[in-house]
Amino acid sequence: MTNFDVQQLIESCRLTKCTDQMIKSLGQPENADIPVAEPCSEDEAAGILRHASGRGLAVIPMGSGNQLHMGENPRRVDFLLSSRQLTGIVEHSAGDLTITVRAGTPYSEIQTYLREHSQFIPIQPPAADDSTVGGLVATAASGPERILYGSWRDNVLGLRVVYPNGNVIRTGGKVVKNVAGYDMNKLFVGSYGSLGFISEVTLRVRPYPKHKEILIAQSDRLKELTELAALVLASECIPSRLELSSNPAAGGYELAIGCDEVGSAASYQAERIRALAGTLGAAVEFTRLMNEPVEPYELQYRTRWKGLEPDSLLLRAACPIPDMTDRLSLFEKEASARNVSMEFAASLGVGTLRIRLRSTVPSALVETALRLRELSEERGGYLVVEYGEAPLKKEIGVWGTIQNGLSIMKGIKQTVDPACILSPGRYAGGL
Repeated sequence: MTNFDVQQLIESCRLTKCTDQMIKSLGQPENADIPVAEPCSEDEAAGILRHASGRGLAVIPMGSGNQLHMGENPRRVDFLLSSRQLTGIVEHSAGDLTITVRAGTPYSEIQTYLREHSQFIPIQPPAADDSTVGGLVATAASGPERILYGSWRDNVLGLRVVYPNGNVIRTGGKVVKNVAGYDMNKLFVGSYGSLGFISEVTLRVRPYPKHKEILIAQSDRLKELTELAALVLASECIPSRLELSSNPAAGGYELAIGCDEVGSAASYQAERIRALAGTLGAAVEFTRLMNEPVEPYELQYRTRWKGLEPDSLLLRAACPIPDMTDRLSLFEKEASARNVSMEFAASLGVGTLRIRLRSTVPSALVETALRLRELSEERGGYLVVEYGEAPLKKEIGVWGTIQNGLSIMKGIKQTVDPACILSPGRYAGGL
């Protein structure tokens, strides 16, 4: 398909070209000439999708394009539909703790604006600094704060979505307490653009904490830190993060325990955690970060896990919380047995983890990833590939075994997008 053909879809639409990185992320041929349509309004987006649907053109919705590597490589791509021109704050109700923004608004700009009003959105995934809010919602990317504040599914109050036929729907509302009917928001959060083009998002916001603190516990023994995390979860402490990470640079492991409370409550929690460590007789060293030093630490975490490296796989997995210690130990043994370097960050209060595998031997990466998936799924968990070279993703399979609900998902896809023009094959089960 030529750029001229796309321009015919809607005369006023801005057109650009896919970058080399976008083409690579989508697993398309290096010399592919794929246009990117950037509508300046919701009506333009609706017109583009209406015409594309009528012609059977495959459309990949996107925000800034930084997360196109996630999901299976689409079966076909005629053009990308970007929300980059759909920017700006539509409404901010500070008293009601809600904000409505256009989907292409950079997430960092929203957070900067809210900080001026002593508020924030308590979700900071690795891609937060470079992504649009619509892109983050569409991929359901979350961060360590999920233990206290929840995920996008808990914080998205309403959406405006353009269906493939050009119809625009509104889901949810603009108030925190909205319990009428089925929660349609959850249908689109994490759908990878397979059901519609998100044009507007209404979010729950929170007061910015008066005091932010992270207590870092370090140990050479994995079990000591997982036992400490279990005691924290069973105590009266209210952690805003409980993130266990391997530390390849210094060796050993660290457990980052956050506290978004007033200073006195944070001090009490820090002392309580030290006392809990003492009951274990564990040789744990503590470092306490308060207020200003917290932000660089959080940025370092995001930078570490958003990087796309050659000769590597970036995986996202989950397993029941009680099995986390056992699974992590097994994961390390399986990687070591194949001479594959492995690092991880596990959200112990949620049961999810990020894993990065490194090796110059592709077959070792494939074997390790498949084995880790097997170990996750046998305990009722999952393992998906967030990033990998196209041949590796194809051999491993991004999504793994779909435990349940596939027939329902297929039915919804058939109803919403019968021609299968939106992100064909990118989502789980080939949807």
